[in-house]
Amino acid sequence: MASTGGPLLSLTLRPEVPMGAYQGLGYVCVLGAVEALRSQGQELGIGWPFDLVDAETNERLAHLRVQAGYNEGMFATCELLADKDAFNELVSDLELVSAGIERRVDSWAEKVRAGQAVAGPLAPILSDYFDATPLLGRPAEAIYPNGNVMASGTFAGIDIWGRATLRTEEGRELEFAPEQASIRASRLP
Repeated sequence: MASTGGPLLSLTLRPEVPMGAYQGLGYVCVLGAVEALRSQGQELGIGWPFDLVDAETNERLAHLRVQAGYNEGMFATCELLADKDAFNELVSDLELVSAGIERRVDSWAEKVRAGQAVAGPLAPILSDYFDATPLLGRPAEAIYPNGNVMASGTFAGIDIWGRATLRTEEGRELEFAPEQASIRASRLP
């Protein structure tokens, strides 16, 4: 789904964490954005991996795009892009959203430096990410980047590296990295 325009906000982040931890930055940023918007009374949640969704319908309203690079040290650019005009109406204070993202990134980076991410970059935030993902435990589909359905089942979990697990009706557990698929609510009756 294409965005309705340019980024609503763009942040340059320079968390002082090992290069490998940057893999978790998109998850941290979307969690910070959702938390900030919830503090404004919005009923939003996370759509794995980096989407902001209506917490009731799981309709994607916006998404985050995070790209890392190196210029006098590691950095990442985090952009919030709206998919629906309705999302623009929900967001009354972009500075609050920016501050929420920065606060979450700073907290995560501190925990990474303290050794809490040794098992994987999402370890310090995974519980909060779970709590903000309304589709967990519900019927879902893994979707290829071209929009076709890859697999259907129950959205069973997310690991400390950010991979999503879908449990099929046959009981198989399939894992997906963000590059392979996205997860959406099942469209089957």
